[in-house]
Amino acid sequence: MVDAITEFVVGKIGNYLIEEASMLIGVKDDLEELKTELRCIHGYLKDVEAREREDEASKEWSKLVLDFAYDVEDVLDTYHLKLEERSQRRGLRRLTNKIGRKMDAYNIVDDIKILKRRILDITRKRETYGIGGLKEPQGGGNTSSLRVRQLRRARSVDQEEVVVGLEDDAKILLEKLLYYEDKNRFIISIFGMGGLGKTALARKLYNSGDVKERFKYRAWTYVSQEYKTGDILMRIIRSLRMTFGEESEKIRKFAEEELEVYLHGLLEGKKYLVVVDDIWEREAWESLKRALPCNHEGSRVIITTRIKAVAEGVDGRFYAHKLRFLTFEESWELFEQRAFRNIQRKDEDLLKTGKEMVQKCRGLPLCIVVLAGLLSRKTPSEWNDVCNSLWRHLKDDSIHISTVFDLSFKDLRHESKLCFLYLSIFPEDYEIDREKLIHLLVAEGFIQGNEEETMEDVARSYIEELIDRSLLEAVRRKRRKVMSCRIHHLLRDVAIKKSKELNFVNVYNDHLAQHSSTTCRREVVHHLIRRYSSEKYKNKRTRSFLYFGESGCLVGRDSETMKLLDSETMKLLRVLHLGGLRFHFASNGDLIHLRYLGIHGYYFSYYLAFISKLRFLQTLDASLDASGHIISETVDLRKLTSLRHVIGKFFGELLIGDAANLQTLRSISSDSWNKLKHELLINLRDLEIYEYSTSEERRVPVSWASLTKLRNLRVLKLRAKCGVYLWLESEEAVRSMDVISPSLESVTLVGITFEEDPMPFFQKMPRLEGLILENCHYSGGKMSVSEQGFGRLRKLCFFMESLDELQIEEEAMPHLIELLIISKELEKLKLIIPNRLRACMR
Repeated sequence: MVDAITEFVVGKIGNYLIEEASMLIGVKDDLEELKTELRCIHGYLKDVEAREREDEASKEWSKLVLDFAYDVEDVLDTYHLKLEERSQRRGLRRLTNKIGRKMDAYNIVDDIKILKRRILDITRKRETYGIGGLKEPQGGGNTSSLRVRQLRRARSVDQEEVVVGLEDDAKILLEKLLYYEDKNRFIISIFGMGGLGKTALARKLYNSGDVKERFKYRAWTYVSQEYKTGDILMRIIRSLRMTFGEESEKIRKFAEEELEVYLHGLLEGKKYLVVVDDIWEREAWESLKRALPCNHEGSRVIITTRIKAVAEGVDGRFYAHKLRFLTFEESWELFEQRAFRNIQRKDEDLLKTGKEMVQKCRGLPLCIVVLAGLLSRKTPSEWNDVCNSLWRHLKDDSIHISTVFDLSFKDLRHESKLCFLYLSIFPEDYEIDREKLIHLLVAEGFIQGNEEETMEDVARSYIEELIDRSLLEAVRRKRRKVMSCRIHHLLRDVAIKKSKELNFVNVYNDHLAQHSSTTCRREVVHHLIRRYSSEKYKNKRTRSFLYFGESGCLVGRDSETMKLLDSETMKLLRVLHLGGLRFHFASNGDLIHLRYLGIHGYYFSYYLAFISKLRFLQTLDASLDASGHIISETVDLRKLTSLRHVIGKFFGELLIGDAANLQTLRSISSDSWNKLKHELLINLRDLEIYEYSTSEERRVPVSWASLTKLRNLRVLKLRAKCGVYLWLESEEAVRSMDVISPSLESVTLVGITFEEDPMPFFQKMPRLEGLILENCHYSGGKMSVSEQGFGRLRKLCFFMESLDELQIEEEAMPHLIELLIISKELEKLKLIIPNRLRACMR
């Protein structure tokens, strides 16, 4: 594991030598020497960690290397901080800079001399104790970077997760959900050991088309071992999507009992389905059941748990369903789907080896898919090596999930290892937004871009790799892309354990009850802010602070706002994810290393002055509240020239300077948008313009001409409360164009008014896959799509105020799979479309 950290630090030294060459001119040779020594040690580390069992001497030596690598990072980051602080001084303080710079230079020379002595001592210890055998340093696991790119291209983007071996279980439970005659609230409990597929089965039921049609009100929540009843109730309320705006803001402040009453009121008299995933204690259900009405509407509750006593301990009417292990035939089917994705020819020897390994998995799905994920990235000649390694670690003549995971983890490149370990920051059963994870990984410095791909693209490939290996599970997909994911709790436990050993992440919550670390790089808080903030500690090594609790845990409501971080603990921060937490910053200096700031939009105004100083910030996310609080103040980001992602509901004026790196802008008012220099937004990929105003004077039309300059734009949303005009190109101009907005993949228009039929315009977008028109206004009455229109479109949705006629030619939309039309006068709508498209309607 330490090899991932050393490789990361070697890369960081290299970046400093390139980007800060003038700053390090006096120590350049020494740093090059440190980098070379550390790379050699990295080679020995890989040899140590490749062994079947690590002896005590090797473990202790690896710890010395880990501490050394972290100290190198600290020295460089601290020196960079001091130089940047001096460069920003003004007036009399600037006169002291020359002396200060000399002192800093002497200090870093001394620091590096000490580091050189330490690394020589580390090398001597390795030789004394005979640790490792030098191998040529490699860039990661056994899979080369070229091979990884080939595997990525070979993988089908259309691939959906298939639940194998649970068809009979799903059929039985669907019968209970849909056709069981009991009109009272009825509970279905799914139980069995970890890794059997309880959550997968529950999700299959939840997403069934018949279930969606039968239950208008559906909600999904998770419990896990670290639950708080208030959090669970809030997640159910959000999942129901029945509260918006000010109402959401109000209930955010409710106590647990008030949430109980509120949720009961929402569901009273309604037919609902609620899934409660991963319950560990009967008390958790007792806390929830009062909020779920026992009405006579035929409502259903699905519970998943490992514990039989919990499954059978619910009161009222229930059915407990025990999940079985897979048969060998089912196991082999599951394995085949994943392991042979990239193998063209399957000979008898390969099949025999695969079946022998599957047999030893004893029908446990999680073990099978992780093994298949590992082998899918191996050549046929390497399968025997994996098999031999597994055979040496059999437990009770079975392959254990921990053994398969260790092999898969060791096979990862160092960047992918860091990405997997980073998943330990998230609470148990947490649904992880993919884009948010990408922004965090980039901000942490784990990702290096290249000439062909941005850092975000590279990070996406690492996440795809973890999903391919079944170390991460895709939860939601949109436009054939993973939108959110989740880590299985068994694998999360391993990630937390490894992260703690490496001082990589320290998770602080009720269940783990860990104390704040004075050496760990990342502090993560899930609950119990009062207790956490009261602990006296100084962790000068902190690179990240992340809070995931509900804002109800907020200490800032007290008369005295707690100062969780001060100038000592904040100075090297790269990531600050505050969620619903509010506190005063004790640091008055610039946080020059900060790359990510995630805050609750409700508290944005408290941080305006602080944000304006964050010159090197890459991601500003002010959307960490479900209600999407509107930010009405003027926000000046003109000094933040490294911004890549700006997210929040910016109703007031949003001022942006050099925006060459900007990729995400969600959401900006039409007035602010029209004032930007659009030709500078060369890398913008995701744009949302949201006109909040209901005032006629304040509403500003949006012209498509301002969007044609965005050559890399992929996702566009235009939203308006009260009918903003979207000026498209003239009909004559459209006829003369072969292609419009060549990179756009998704367009969503809400509350937009058209003067002309927009279909001839949108159908010329060559990569468009999704088009949604919601509450849009068009007085022309008829919309038409020509034969060559929408070559890639897969989803078309109309939620129109009035539409008299929709005509789609026979050859149009060859790839459409979903057509949704909702209108106030749907029965009067004249629909002239091919028969094949009628099958796509719902």
